[in-house]
Amino acid sequence: MGASIVNSPFTGAEAGDSNRVDYHGESALLRSIRDWLGPVAPPPPEGMGDDCAVLRPIPTGHQQLLTTDSLTYGQHFDAAARPEDAGAKLIKRNLSDIAAMGGQPGPALLNLLCGPDLSIIWLERFISGIRASCERYGVMIVGGDISALPAGQFTASLTLTGYAIGEPILRTGAAVGDFIYVTGTLGGSLRGKHLAFEPRLAAGQWLATQPTCTAMMDLTDGLGKDLAALLPQGSSAAIDLCRLPASPAAHQSAVAGKRSIQEHIFCDGEDYELLFTVTGTQPTEPFEKAWSEQFPALALSAIGRIIPAHPAGRYVDAKTEAALPWQSGFEHFKPA
Repeated sequence: MGASIVNSPFTGAEAGDSNRVDYHGESALLRSIRDWLGPVAPPPPEGMGDDCAVLRPIPTGHQQLLTTDSLTYGQHFDAAARPEDAGAKLIKRNLSDIAAMGGQPGPALLNLLCGPDLSIIWLERFISGIRASCERYGVMIVGGDISALPAGQFTASLTLTGYAIGEPILRTGAAVGDFIYVTGTLGGSLRGKHLAFEPRLAAGQWLATQPTCTAMMDLTDGLGKDLAALLPQGSSAAIDLCRLPASPAAHQSAVAGKRSIQEHIFCDGEDYELLFTVTGTQPTEPFEKAWSEQFPALALSAIGRIIPAHPAGRYVDAKTEAALPWQSGFEHFKPA
């Protein structure tokens, strides 16, 4: 049996089938979800069961963080994905936002919007992926909501709290002359990388303690779009194409298709790596040496530098100063 059938969220059965969520009803479904979440769903007042969860205050002197993200069938995953991996992705993509602020995750709210034909078996496996990631990263699901959608539709959203370990690293602190870095490897997300990623929490927390780190974000829509958010007004980025860290999946995609490795790196999106800037003068060995001591297993690449606005455009080749063709990434509502 193919993965597209095994992992399908929907039963294909008519009303009255016990594998459909509408067979069970909202109250029974909520009880099942609490059971499936197990230890990551605390009892009230800290968790589900009252009008609001009553949370403990964040540690004194730390700033509160708050993020939200969603996961929609057909947009962020399909029937080729294991439900456990889809559930884990919902948690991890929110954790990636916390990591980009140098933060520590806290409690979360989970919202499920389900078509009546959603498979209860699939949903249990989806929740098990949520539970496993919550246990791994110390996240508690303290409440949420369930709502109905038309048949064949499913969306889950998470609102995640957290707090900054030090001063939050924003997107707006970079300056001309800063070096541009990325963690890990980039490109090829559709070959499974968009599910099998690690939110860079420890790296983000460490970077938040480094006075030379000036700006940071996580890479979700592709380097071509996201890097623009770090560039100060009146600047461009000189990119060293030889130092772009391509993932194995990006190489495979380039061999199998008509797009270059660089295009996959700039445009694929959903890398969930950290993109950040570091101030200083060449060379930057002290920072890179400190990084290698802290994170010997996590690749770090200096991919370029912020320069004054270049007449060739936003991104230019550091060697030739020619405009790079990949000036944008993924857009949810891209004009025709």
